[in-house]
Amino acid sequence: MKTMIQFIKEIPPIQKILLSFLMLIITGMGLLLLPVSTTNGISLIDALFTSTSAVCVTGLIVLDTPVDFTLFGQGVILLLLQFGGMGIMTFSIAILSMMGGSLSIKWRFTLQSVYSDVSAMPFRNILVRIVLYTVIIELITALILLTQFIQHFPLPEAIWHSIFHAISAFCNAGFSTFSDSLMGFHGNPIIVLTIAIAVILGGLGFLVLTELTSPLTGITRNFWRNLSIHTRFVLIITTILIAGGMLLFLILEWTGALENQSLPQKLLTSFFQSVTCRTAGFNTVDIGNLRENTLFMMIGLMFIGGSPGSIAGGIKTTTIGIIVMLIVSRIMGKSNVVIWERSPGIDSIEKSTTLIILSFLFISLFTFIILSISSFNVEHTFLSILFEVTSAFGTVGLSTGLTTLTSEPGRILMCIIMFVGRLGPLTLILALTSHKKEISIQYPEEHIMIG
Repeated sequence: MKTMIQFIKEIPPIQKILLSFLMLIITGMGLLLLPVSTTNGISLIDALFTSTSAVCVTGLIVLDTPVDFTLFGQGVILLLLQFGGMGIMTFSIAILSMMGGSLSIKWRFTLQSVYSDVSAMPFRNILVRIVLYTVIIELITALILLTQFIQHFPLPEAIWHSIFHAISAFCNAGFSTFSDSLMGFHGNPIIVLTIAIAVILGGLGFLVLTELTSPLTGITRNFWRNLSIHTRFVLIITTILIAGGMLLFLILEWTGALENQSLPQKLLTSFFQSVTCRTAGFNTVDIGNLRENTLFMMIGLMFIGGSPGSIAGGIKTTTIGIIVMLIVSRIMGKSNVVIWERSPGIDSIEKSTTLIILSFLFISLFTFIILSISSFNVEHTFLSILFEVTSAFGTVGLSTGLTTLTSEPGRILMCIIMFVGRLGPLTLILALTSHKKEISIQYPEEHIMIG
């Protein structure tokens, strides 16, 4: 008879990660069902939805966090999003660390899909660095927020708001202890910019943070050249997406949601929504009142999400970057994709293409299913449902208000979308790398008409 430890050791790495998240969701659901967690009770489905949203750092809610949950319940949510946010980066490593085992070749291949330099660093060192970065960034964020919240709340309440939003921001979760998210502080640049910076840092990825803070990189004349191709690629694409999203939001909502704001406030709001709609889900404007073209633009940003190895969801910045470079290369008549005199390789291009196609098909399928089983008395139902599904898949958490109107079957489907969105892209990449088989037979080619 195999012991439990032997059985756990034999489970493939990717299944260990999936089971870890499922166990965390179920544990969170059980804690939220306790009478002490809510003010007026909670149904099983709503507890499952809230726990899944927290663990998957999505931020979609069916109950008002500060109203329907007690301080204990809010604490449970905070722990879930903290463990869930660090989960992909640390659960796999922590499991091995607790078991005292060595990092097997199978585990190295698994973790290399998240950390490109894992083979050169002891896995316990990776875990320590991740925890260190998380604690430092969240602590600094909380201290800055405290200087502002203390002007509006008693000290204990201000401390709680600061800690909650610091963790929620860095984990790209979007949960808030305010019913209107951050709309009440849309004119406070310190709060808005602090949370935006924490969101950006949480969405850059562990490898990028490591390189940016490495003594070997340093603030020197060759700073940019000392960075890896991956880090440079992530920083450029992130900058383009933030700047592009900000400009589009500013133009599209100039006479809409931004009409009554001053120019500095318009710029601040546009910047903040461009940052958070890719990963975090905080909002300083009413998302339900935005124009259709704005919502459609935001769907694109939510679909892309953050960067590999980060807390953010989506198909990732490097994926869309490689596809754009592929298209540019084909238009220019080049056979190879070249990035700073380096080629990402056909394997990366194939995985990027497959990931985008599968993600698009997944979102389309669940949008169709929810449209088929639900009836909403709202305008622009299709766009609203597509927005909610993409928000769930990208673990963003922004909502036009439709999530609270979904039926129980719809909420279960949204739980599945959030779970796949949190783990799906990683799972797809691992499936493409772990089960690759060499084909010993070469078949003759035959032309198929395209386009």
